[in-house]
Amino acid sequence: MIHLTVICMFIAVVFLFRLFFMKREMKRMTKQLQDYRYRYIEKKLDIEYFDRDIERLAVEINGYFDSMIEMKVEQKRTEETLKQAIANMSHDLRTPLTSILGYIQLLEDEHLTLKERAEYIGIVKRRTKRLQDLLNEFFELSIVESMDHELQFQTFHLNQSIWEVLMNYYDAFHERHLQVDIDMPDEEIMLYADPAAVKRVVENLVSNVLKHASGSVEISLKEESSSIVFTIRNKTDVMTEQDVERIFDRFYTGDTARNKKGAGLGLSIAKSLMNKMDGELFASLKNHQFIMTCQWKKST
Repeated sequence: MIHLTVICMFIAVVFLFRLFFMKREMKRMTKQLQDYRYRYIEKKLDIEYFDRDIERLAVEINGYFDSMIEMKVEQKRTEETLKQAIANMSHDLRTPLTSILGYIQLLEDEHLTLKERAEYIGIVKRRTKRLQDLLNEFFELSIVESMDHELQFQTFHLNQSIWEVLMNYYDAFHERHLQVDIDMPDEEIMLYADPAAVKRVVENLVSNVLKHASGSVEISLKEESSSIVFTIRNKTDVMTEQDVERIFDRFYTGDTARNKKGAGLGLSIAKSLMNKMDGELFASLKNHQFIMTCQWKKST
């Protein structure tokens, strides 16, 4: 009986000690949480009393802290990106508008010759077309990135779609004196995707090449074991690795990614469309060759 009493007392003492230390640890954790909430001390919870359940609780709370910190960083990055977006959009729209207004003022001069007047009218038309293209790109990008924008998937001949796009740019390649080397298989490659979206992606990639390429352009399509790969490459002496890393960022203001010839939205639109088709669009720079690659998964 005495032994049983001693054992019970021992268990009670152990339990009380455990309860005491657990309560003290909970107070420490509460104090740390209050510091985090009210004093904005971004420090992870540390524990002195090692209990399995308390350790698990601390791990979960620290994981929540990490998520909150990441959310704050992402929110700040988003705010900075939005500010940059507004600045870039304002610049992109203001530049042609300022030019148009300037030439309209010149056209008010009664002493202009017919040749000068015709020249200025031509410039105004081109600037107006540029402004229209910019607005269309902004509008298209907003639609593509909208959650309500759904693609229409079907199986179609990818070779034929790409050839149709390339033939539309034949004159443009000729005017730019670009030597185009096209490598596509004779056998049909079938792709399950949105045909219109695929054509838009190819159009935007080709348009980018026409703006920046010089010399020769290589275009290829191939079917691999688990994917279909479309590649466009051109020579470049001005593009850097930083440009390549941010080439699809519509708010990037690098000279090569967003020069005077374009707003840089075409590649952003192409990237968004590829993501919606569960495909990939990435860029690389190798031996002064700028390479853009589209990759789709083969349908099973």
